[in-house]
Amino acid sequence: MGDKLGKMVRIVFLIIPLLLIFEVEANTPNKEDSKKPEIISKLHINKLSKDARIFELVGDGKSFSIKRTSINKPTKKILKYSNLVTKRDKYVLNFVDENNKSIIKIGIGDPFTAYAQHLGYEQSSVYSFQVGNQIIKAAIPVDLNPAQMIVEKRSSLDTFSEISRITLDIR
Repeated sequence: MGDKLGKMVRIVFLIIPLLLIFEVEANTPNKEDSKKPEIISKLHINKLSKDARIFELVGDGKSFSIKRTSINKPTKKILKYSNLVTKRDKYVLNFVDENNKSIIKIGIGDPFTAYAQHLGYEQSSVYSFQVGNQIIKAAIPVDLNPAQMIVEKRSSLDTFSEISRITLDIR
């Protein structure tokens, strides 16, 4: 009985991969379909990319201004902080075009709050402190040409409200 079951299991494990191979070959696109160009635009910076549009902002959480813009190869640190929006991001950089349509949103976390734990505050109920002006660097792909950058803040209701709107002279 056990020998027959073992043979059946071996046969099944040999047949399933063969069926999968035939399934994949049947679903391969025609040469005519492969001639159509795919238009895929990445909204993040490629680590191997040579250039990116880098923005350097100065802000305190209530007002922001651009310190410098450039087109350079982004550093690892800038790439680390130039991510799309996540639930942990309290502040967001929203790049919009001339029609006020969003091109890309980059989450910058909460750079205006410092967290201190076990540094003499063990008995305190508050472990976070507001800090002053911070320099924020963000990078977007070079092929994106935003007209404005809107700095937004997430509210407790998980909605974003505009804090500052900065006109960009990029052409």
